[in-house]
Amino acid sequence: MAIPNVAGKPGERTLLLGNEAIARGFIEGGIHVAASYPGTPASEILFTLISVADKYDIYAEWSTNEKVAAEVAISAAMSGLRSVVSMKGVGVNVASEPFQAFTYMGTDAGIVLVSADDVGMHSSHTEQDNRLFAREAYLPIFEPPGPKGAHEMAKAALDYSEKWGQPVMFRTTTRIGHSSADITLGPVTKTKKKGEFKRAPERWVNLPVNARRMRLALIERMEKIRKDVDRLPFNKIISKGDGEFGVISCGVTHNVVREAFKALDLGKRVGLMKIGTPYPLPRKMINRFLSANEKVIVVEETEAFVETCLRSIAHELSLDTRIHGKDILPQAFEIGPREVATGFSNFLGRKPPSNFRTADKIWNEAQSLVPPRPPVLCPGCGHRTAFFAINQVEKNLKLKKEGGIVKPSDIGCYTLGYQSPLHAVDTNFCMGSSIGVSSGLSHVIDNRIVCTIGDSTFFHSGIPPLLNAVYNKADINVLVLDNSTTAMTGFQTHPGVGVTAMGEETKGIPIEDVAKACGADSVAVVDSLDLDALVKALEKAVKIKGVSVVVARHPCVLLDVRTKRKKGEKIPKYQIDQEICNKCQLCMNLFGCPAFRLEDDEIDIDLALCNGCGVCANEMVCPQLAIKEVDFDGC
Repeated sequence: MAIPNVAGKPGERTLLLGNEAIARGFIEGGIHVAASYPGTPASEILFTLISVADKYDIYAEWSTNEKVAAEVAISAAMSGLRSVVSMKGVGVNVASEPFQAFTYMGTDAGIVLVSADDVGMHSSHTEQDNRLFAREAYLPIFEPPGPKGAHEMAKAALDYSEKWGQPVMFRTTTRIGHSSADITLGPVTKTKKKGEFKRAPERWVNLPVNARRMRLALIERMEKIRKDVDRLPFNKIISKGDGEFGVISCGVTHNVVREAFKALDLGKRVGLMKIGTPYPLPRKMINRFLSANEKVIVVEETEAFVETCLRSIAHELSLDTRIHGKDILPQAFEIGPREVATGFSNFLGRKPPSNFRTADKIWNEAQSLVPPRPPVLCPGCGHRTAFFAINQVEKNLKLKKEGGIVKPSDIGCYTLGYQSPLHAVDTNFCMGSSIGVSSGLSHVIDNRIVCTIGDSTFFHSGIPPLLNAVYNKADINVLVLDNSTTAMTGFQTHPGVGVTAMGEETKGIPIEDVAKACGADSVAVVDSLDLDALVKALEKAVKIKGVSVVVARHPCVLLDVRTKRKKGEKIPKYQIDQEICNKCQLCMNLFGCPAFRLEDDEIDIDLALCNGCGVCANEMVCPQLAIKEVDFDGC
């Protein structure tokens, strides 16, 4: 893992990724505990903190899931140490319960929940706006406009959390976390290094008798916080305008609004206000801005969160200001200069500053010339072999006559088993849902069911549904795809690998032992790349009544190849003997490794892409046995 330059001296300037800048802000804020479950677009925050943990006396961990990560951070705050818990937007769903309780209790030390929302769904299955959760949970929100603002705001979030005695949310997005900026490093706050747990069961024990009292105290704290946000530098009226209409920008949209102002030559006649704390809103400042403008446009991504709050405030204050937002700007996906310029132009009755139809035409023509490149499983990935094996078992046992095997799956690299030609993913909801959905299906359909779940996801949320399946007498087959890492989000550790986030050796927990302890009726372990053994194990499991678990284990091919190269080991390569090949194309149409290529009706293997798994040499993939290992001195 490359170490970003976040450990420099105060005053130094350095180029940092947004997530690295956020991590540096937390370092400057004096955190001592950081926890996370890996998920894009948040992963680099904890990666960065881990890289400098020793220097700044930080304890950092990859927790088994977001709920546990939240509880680890909360325990530090309870003991008087500043902490942060970071996760992707949908991870907040998992972490919500402990935070719902902790916000009632309040905090003695600064604690920040980082919600890295994936606006535009670059790597997530929903575009949820966690500002809605923050309001429900009484979590004040800090929302930066970009990487530089994120660096400044991260430290402030810790400071104000401690000042207010309230945990806070730091809402970032993919655009902020994965952009870069020139950051000037600030001084690092020194806080006490050892925590002290002070017993206060009337506070820390969440019984109704205590919660009723703490809820009243929470409401009182929030009133004080509402008054304080008016004085924060992150909320600012930049220009008053001429009173006809004004614009309120929220978070990352602020820079986009400034670009649109230039493109439309709006100058200073249009009022502009920047919001950095969407909850609670700076009411006095908003009152002044709404009172000074006949119409106000709220620019925010996804939900009409601030817009709705402004309507409520305007009603309470008996203001006649007309508030616009999602009536002229899109609710889905990211809002860029084009969307803002078009929305403003329509609002003003002008022509857009650019002919977007011409641009769209050029773009569509260019797109038609580029072949589609959907994400695929890597050459040599054991997951591909596993999905192929499921399809082969379905064929061998003639199960298609009975409606075929139903194949629920989960969140991870293996979700790509959905793609052609494997088509081995029938359902995908959330972490752990493959086993839960399978358990339910087994009671309402007659099909055989083989679900797939990764090793990290199994530890995250696969164990409870496995217990449920055993307890409720489900008839399912669970195929655990164990590549000994959390591959999709950057090769993070988990309880099965025997190494902590800090690089310390620890006890590795075998998935098969957990499955046996859960009461599975049968448990088998096979090499993911041993196609014959995998098919045999799955055929046996499918015939067993009850809950069977097959663990298909082989290191992630990217890590495996990297390790072999470091050791100087030769990586085998495979090639097609064209004299034997009959051009049936079954290897491409059923197995579909990306290393295969078709030129002039002839199938070949790109040796630069081949990672030497050798599965394609199996008769099930190539009935002609035309694929052979060859000598290759290249990469």
